[in-house]
Amino acid sequence: MAGPFSSRLLPVLLAAVGAVLAGSSTPAFEPHVFVVTVSHDGTIGGSASMTIEQPWTVAPDLGPVGVDPLVRHFFGRHYVVNREAGTIQVIDPTSFETLTTLEVGGSPQDIAVVGARQAYVSRFDSAELLQLDPVSGLVTDTIDLTFLADSDGIPEMGTMILDGAHLFLQLQRLDRSNAQAKAGSPSFMAVIDVRTNQFVDAVPGTLGIQAIELAGRRPAYKMTLEPQNRRLYVSVPAGFFDGFEGAVEEIDLDTLQSLGFVTTEGLLQTLDLSAFTMVSPDKGFVVTHTEIVESSHVTGFSRQTGTPVSQIYTTLFGSIRNIVHDPPTSQVFLPDHTPDGTVGVLVFDAETDKILTPTPVDVGAPPVDLVLARPVSPGQAIDLRVDSIDHTTGRLSLSYLPACAAADHNLVYGPLDQVSAYAYTGQDCGIGNLGSYDGFDPGPGSVFFLVVGTDGVAVEGSYGSASGPVERPEDPGDPVCAFTQELSLRCD
Repeated sequence: MAGPFSSRLLPVLLAAVGAVLAGSSTPAFEPHVFVVTVSHDGTIGGSASMTIEQPWTVAPDLGPVGVDPLVRHFFGRHYVVNREAGTIQVIDPTSFETLTTLEVGGSPQDIAVVGARQAYVSRFDSAELLQLDPVSGLVTDTIDLTFLADSDGIPEMGTMILDGAHLFLQLQRLDRSNAQAKAGSPSFMAVIDVRTNQFVDAVPGTLGIQAIELAGRRPAYKMTLEPQNRRLYVSVPAGFFDGFEGAVEEIDLDTLQSLGFVTTEGLLQTLDLSAFTMVSPDKGFVVTHTEIVESSHVTGFSRQTGTPVSQIYTTLFGSIRNIVHDPPTSQVFLPDHTPDGTVGVLVFDAETDKILTPTPVDVGAPPVDLVLARPVSPGQAIDLRVDSIDHTTGRLSLSYLPACAAADHNLVYGPLDQVSAYAYTGQDCGIGNLGSYDGFDPGPGSVFFLVVGTDGVAVEGSYGSASGPVERPEDPGDPVCAFTQELSLRCD
């Protein structure tokens, strides 16, 4: 690889762009709400879908799932975590067929899919966080969390959420050697860099690696990100008959410190807070439960004061485990799982608090969880940099911020003196979704190169803007990476 380093660095700075895609020229699936259900007697798990907008048309009985399911959506696939069965189903959102079932054991609590071939699975009954290939199911690494456990040696992992290269993992730290299974003090939020599988120290300068210490005692499975404001929110309910100890807690994504509570059971004057959602800078909604007679309540609260502003819905003898906001339509969806036969998905307007479905939409069986799924199109990878160069071999080590919704990335390049014509001459396929790539070697001479997001299968996104809103041309030959470009429904 001849040519001075500066001649290679300049095009990196000028052309550090990329994109993602999740679809083809026609969206791979229609926008919908995917719902997992469990029969009244708790013995049969199923699934259904409903349209996001009125009249909320339902397709019931789409296929079986476990009897204790939680559902997620990543990169054009539904993932159903069957906690009791110890499996994760990967479901095609077009046909709703189960593509594969991952055997993970250990009472799985959540899955976080980082890229086309990289995912993490948290397990309640294990101290090891699994990294696996979500296609083959092959475990590729394990991360030991024993040092963050309580006295029983298991940290009781919960759910996860990804912010850039940082994976946030809830640790309830229940002392199960105690018959009362009391929550540990404190509970933690572990932070892991998915590029290296190393823990991120939340308190640098102190001895050892520190997790984020939470003010709440028992983080629940609900979390939500506000990446623009650099905030993470997590529900931290108390146990039954533990008084007004539950809350929604706020974490600064940059300093990795808890900022305390946004609202509490005391401010709401209710008990057993669980699911919540934030819908605007001024407003959120929270689900609470009564302890003597089973019921669920949905309350709007002020994000400035933490106090109630509206009472939306009450369901007797039932349980609402999740609440999901859809910003494009300003709708909120609730899976109302009521054993007395009144079952379905309730929809209300997040701005007006008006219930839009006079009775919950019947999805064929009691719903326990749901996820909104929309096809996504290219965003832009940014901050492409040369981290190091091997002057003997000419190999470069690169880093970049993955494009939004990208499952993988390709690298395309050409001779530097042809950069104005974008004369691409080569590609490196499938360089991953971790934001780093070691060993790029395009051969002799000086080159320009770009990182382009893909869906990990057959579609690529934008090559970025050459100047203003003008898109750089794609590589029409793609002799190595045979991907089709898709630029609609951009995620950024």
